[in-house]
Amino acid sequence: MRKLKYYILTIFISLSCSEKNTEWKAEREASIHFGGEPKIESFTLSFHRKGDTLIYNYVSKIDSTKTINIQKAANSNILFFGFREFIESDKKTFRNQKLKDLEFKYYDLENPGTHGTGPILFNSEYGLLAINNVYGPTIIFLEAKDNNLTEIIINNLNE
Repeated sequence: MRKLKYYILTIFISLSCSEKNTEWKAEREASIHFGGEPKIESFTLSFHRKGDTLIYNYVSKIDSTKTINIQKAANSNILFFGFREFIESDKKTFRNQKLKDLEFKYYDLENPGTHGTGPILFNSEYGLLAINNVYGPTIIFLEAKDNNLTEIIINNLNE
C-alpha cells in the first residue's frame, strides 16, 4: 500500500510539472507607427495553452476593444493572426541582448496578395514582438519603452 501511494504521488507530481506555465500574464508597451509620431499604448498579454495550441491575447489597457489574438500549434511552423495563416520564413532569426537573446522567427502570409501584413516577429516564450503592415500600423511589443530597440526592430522588418 505504501508503494502504491508513492507511485500515485510520483505520477501526480510528474503530471503537474508537465502542465507548468499553461497560463501567464505580462505587460507589454506597444509602439504603434502609422504616419506621424509613434504612439505608445499599454497592453496586457494573456497566454494560455489549450491542448497543443498556444494562445496569446493582447488587450489594450486604454480601449479593451483593441485586441490582437495570435495562435500557434506547439510543433508547427504556422502562426494564426486573425483569419490569416502566416508561415515561418527562411529568413535568419532576429536576436537582441535586450530581449534576453531570445530567437524571434519571421512569419509571412501564406498567400500575401495585396494584404500588406507581414512579416510578423514571434517567439513562443515571449509572444509577439512585431507586426509589420505596409498599409496600416506597424506595432512593436516590448516589456518597456525602448526607442533604440524599436528602431532596430523596424529596420530588420523592412530589410
